[in-house]
Amino acid sequence: MRNRLSKIMVPALIVGIAAVQSFGIDRGRFLHIGIPAEDSLTTALNDSIATIDSIKADGSIGADGSIKADGNIATEDSIKADGNIATEDSITAKDTVATTDSIAAADSLTARDTIVAPDSLKDIDPLRYKYFVELKDSLTRATTRDSLLAAGDTLELMRLDSLYIKDSTDIAQAKFDAWFNSLTRKEKKKYIAEQELPIKMAEMRAKMERKDSIKAVKDSITQNTPRILETYAVPDSMQYKRLIMWNHDRYFNELKLQKQDTSYNYHFRDLPYAKEDLNATWLGVPGSAVQYFDWFRREKEENVIFYTPYRSYTYSPETLPFYNTKTPYTELAYWGTLFAKDEKEEANIKIMTTQNILPGLNVTLEYHRFGGKGMLQREDTDNRTAVVSANYMGKRYLMHLAYIYNKVKKSENGGIVDNFWIRDTTVDAKEIAVNLTSASSKTKKNTVFLDQSYRIPFSFIGRNGTREERKEFKVRRDSIMSSGDSAAIAEFLLEQKQKKEASRDSVNRNITSAFIGHSSEYSVFSRTYTDNISNETERNFFNNNFFINPKASADSMRVMKLENRVYLRLQPWKADGIISKIDVGIADKLLNYYSFNPSTGFLARSANTVRNSVYLYAGAQGQYKKYLDWHAFGKYTFLGHEINDFGVNADVSVKFYPFRRDKKSPLILKAAFETTLEEPDFYETHFFSNHYRWNNDFAKVSTTKVEASVSIPRWKLEAAFGYSLLGNNIYFDALSNPCQNTTAMSVMRASLMKNFTVGKILHLDHRLMFQVSSNEAVLPLPMFAANLRYYIQFDVVRKVMQMQIGADARYNTLWYAQGYNPVLGVFYNQDKERYGNNADIDVFVNIQWKRACIFIKVLNVGQGWPNKEAGYFSAHNQIYSQRAIKVGIFWPFYVQAGKNSRIGGGNAGGGKPAGGSAMSGGGLSTYDR
Repeated sequence: MRNRLSKIMVPALIVGIAAVQSFGIDRGRFLHIGIPAEDSLTTALNDSIATIDSIKADGSIGADGSIKADGNIATEDSIKADGNIATEDSITAKDTVATTDSIAAADSLTARDTIVAPDSLKDIDPLRYKYFVELKDSLTRATTRDSLLAAGDTLELMRLDSLYIKDSTDIAQAKFDAWFNSLTRKEKKKYIAEQELPIKMAEMRAKMERKDSIKAVKDSITQNTPRILETYAVPDSMQYKRLIMWNHDRYFNELKLQKQDTSYNYHFRDLPYAKEDLNATWLGVPGSAVQYFDWFRREKEENVIFYTPYRSYTYSPETLPFYNTKTPYTELAYWGTLFAKDEKEEANIKIMTTQNILPGLNVTLEYHRFGGKGMLQREDTDNRTAVVSANYMGKRYLMHLAYIYNKVKKSENGGIVDNFWIRDTTVDAKEIAVNLTSASSKTKKNTVFLDQSYRIPFSFIGRNGTREERKEFKVRRDSIMSSGDSAAIAEFLLEQKQKKEASRDSVNRNITSAFIGHSSEYSVFSRTYTDNISNETERNFFNNNFFINPKASADSMRVMKLENRVYLRLQPWKADGIISKIDVGIADKLLNYYSFNPSTGFLARSANTVRNSVYLYAGAQGQYKKYLDWHAFGKYTFLGHEINDFGVNADVSVKFYPFRRDKKSPLILKAAFETTLEEPDFYETHFFSNHYRWNNDFAKVSTTKVEASVSIPRWKLEAAFGYSLLGNNIYFDALSNPCQNTTAMSVMRASLMKNFTVGKILHLDHRLMFQVSSNEAVLPLPMFAANLRYYIQFDVVRKVMQMQIGADARYNTLWYAQGYNPVLGVFYNQDKERYGNNADIDVFVNIQWKRACIFIKVLNVGQGWPNKEAGYFSAHNQIYSQRAIKVGIFWPFYVQAGKNSRIGGGNAGGGKPAGGSAMSGGGLSTYDR
């Protein structure tokens, strides 16, 4: 048994020692530990032999001849005669010794024995020659680094590391160059693109991160910087208001603040005339000519009669709204008959955005379009307006600047030939015969204006206070200066310096001030009319009047206006004093009219008529706290074509606060007076075209108006009365020729707006007007007109969505509604047929959904009902829309600080009540409060 163990143990022990030795060498290399100089494997073998000797000595090897004379270790079964190892663990002593010797001989060699540096490096690169072996063998490099670290030679260590890095880089670059040069041109491009893409993406990502970081800083600064509006033009209470809207008086560049109403009651009236009046004479297509029912609301375009019917669709310098906003504000709107056929579709849109560049500098862009294909033939209308405006409100400087462009393209049909086809048949409107089949017109306006003023506060007046205050200041100053206290003296001087600077930069409005200003406007109005006469109906429409060509027309009108004003305004003391402003100014107005004269021929250059006028104007105004406001204005032309023209107007408003439960709700009484004497329009006195011509010598037109109104917002009530006396007023007769009424006449109007609420759900809104003309042949007016809107109002989701369901009806008594002349662009009188006594009813659903205002209307749902015959005429021989579905949406976008405390409300009747100004009250979104 002992012999068997010895035969197994000895070979196993030798193999184990060799394995341990090998593991130790590898571990030493891994840990950068140097190999000892002596041969550890040889020592281990010697120790093993010694162990064997000891085993032999103690008799562990038996006498059966397991160890032969030749020294081989073998068992009787494992060693054969040929010396092969028969078993898996057997090994001869001879082979073991030979193997051990070869391992020892090989392990005794180092990298320095096998790697030799070229002699040429001695002179070329001594450092590389010195460390040539370290560059080729990592173990040698680690040993050398350890020795340098132990010696503390950091300089040499840095040289070795730098040399190694450079050598590795050169080798890698050489390998890469060899590989890259082996590629084809296409493969090279692909590789370069693949390598550059991550770099470009990383650069882009870095740039975006920098931009985002910069933007975040800017946004943080912007959000935490209060945008305070410091200006004399508005009260201090409005400096922090998110949005301010106004238009201005251009004679003295004075702001007239307006309410920004974003409620669904206001935007339910989608056509401009419906916001201003309860009904109108118009051609039935949005964007077409309009004339208000209420004579006191009719305003003409000064010196341009052919543009007057289109004023309500666009802006003038006096009506253009300006804004100042803390955050960008945008409006998007659409009103149209989405479900109508293409040949009858109506589409109206509005896009407006306004933003402040600086707290006092605002820029506004607006575009809106009214138009549609209409019900009849040749009725399509396209009315577009674009506005670019800017305003600046500074501590002393105030500026308004804008460009207004308006273009109206319209196919003219001259109206229906026979109204029988509307009253007594159900024929499709597109099949009804019209007077003109190939006529069209184009009306354009381009206006640029600049109004600016500069405030000069007289801060030196009363700067030192009263006599007692000056005496007290002198005593205090002398006391401090004589005290010898340097700290107190320095503090006193600093205080006086700060007071002086504050006085210099102050926007205090309650000091004596002067304002100097300038107003300038350049406008060009033009109108062209073309037709081709091909049948007897068209000839009869023009009464066979052909002064140039009996088959075709190409008429045009053009007015250029250049007006400049310079003024001086004095504020005696307070901005809200009983006499707060006294104004005076002088202006020059230059007019250039295109006027074709057949006596000079078509090629004559003298077709333009130039008229120039110079006038003086003055005004005054004042107020007493919140109870009284008054204004007065007058102008007189003392030189030029319009010499002796004048105009005077004045108004006063008195407020009472009689309600104990609502002390802030006023009762407002207003009164206004106006009288004018004006030269007739050029085209009313001189005109020549293919179908019309005249040369008239008209006298100046005199107009006097007196108006009064009472408004009680708490009761949703407003009543108004107006009386006017007219002298030498001009009108267009049944043949569309201008005529002057030399006999004085009058107009009287009474109006009432009253809204009722029954049980908080049912709403009954009324707008009523009674109007009388003393001479219907000269100035026809409907005697009575009404607009009734009855609906139920309820919350779909409280404070989120509110809905109204009801009907909107318009009615007027019979009257000789005026017709429209497509050549002249004016309304003319007629006495052939009376219109009215017919209800026009729209059924609607009106929704306020958070900020959005949405409505769906079924227009003209009765289409003549309850009358036996249809009578939905909007003007002489013109109709408004037949039964159709109309959809509208108005959506404002802005930063909202909080939720609406209330949806809707306000003037539920929508727009301005007949005969008076818009009622103040609720209904405004949080943005406007």
